[in-house]
Amino acid sequence: MNKILFLGDSFTWGQGLYFYKWKEENKLLAKEVGGMFPSHSDYIEEDDLEYKDKLSFTGLVSSHYNLEPIKRKTNGGSNTEIVLDMLPLLDLHNNSIEKLVFQFTTISRYQFRDLNIKDEDSLIGSFNDLFENRKYNFFKYIDNTLRYFSELYKFEYCYMDWLGDFYMFSPYKFVKYNKRDYYFDKFLDEYKIDLDINGNKIIDLHLNIDGQKIISSSIIDYFNK
Repeated sequence: MNKILFLGDSFTWGQGLYFYKWKEENKLLAKEVGGMFPSHSDYIEEDDLEYKDKLSFTGLVSSHYNLEPIKRKTNGGSNTEIVLDMLPLLDLHNNSIEKLVFQFTTISRYQFRDLNIKDEDSLIGSFNDLFENRKYNFFKYIDNTLRYFSELYKFEYCYMDWLGDFYMFSPYKFVKYNKRDYYFDKFLDEYKIDLDINGNKIIDLHLNIDGQKIISSSIIDYFNK
């Protein structure tokens, strides 16, 4: 079966969608349990992972195209960590890849560890200019890598932007949400996970079921255009 690869952080992993299963089960949770992953990660079992993957946009899009979804096992991470996980997945699945979706996380997440100052950086006038230059170069590295592999293995790809850090470098390669927004943080608050589970108020700042449908339909619109 041909495959679709999803590379991203906790939004792509599907954080919080298992809360819907726990609500159906009326699961008993400690009072400390909330939307932050460390507060509830010990409760997650294998069938919870399967459940959240079906509700996630990764499951919805792969079902639409009848493709096997492949994504990182790790929840969260920086853009650098996403890239490091991406490369072996490309090598492993190679010619079976039909589509690929790369979701950028925030540039501020660990990324400054990668912005090692070099001599030529002294030629750039301000920190903001340096930051934008490094951000652009980072995007170009990822895009050049994906362009190479997409031509080698004959797959199509697109990008998702969470906070609007990257879309301006190549807007036509990014998914648009509601046919107008290039980054999904614009509607995240409206579609966050907000549930009551056996008396516990759970607010998880990840996309709820309706938000997942918006993401999936937007990706499908991108690939079908």
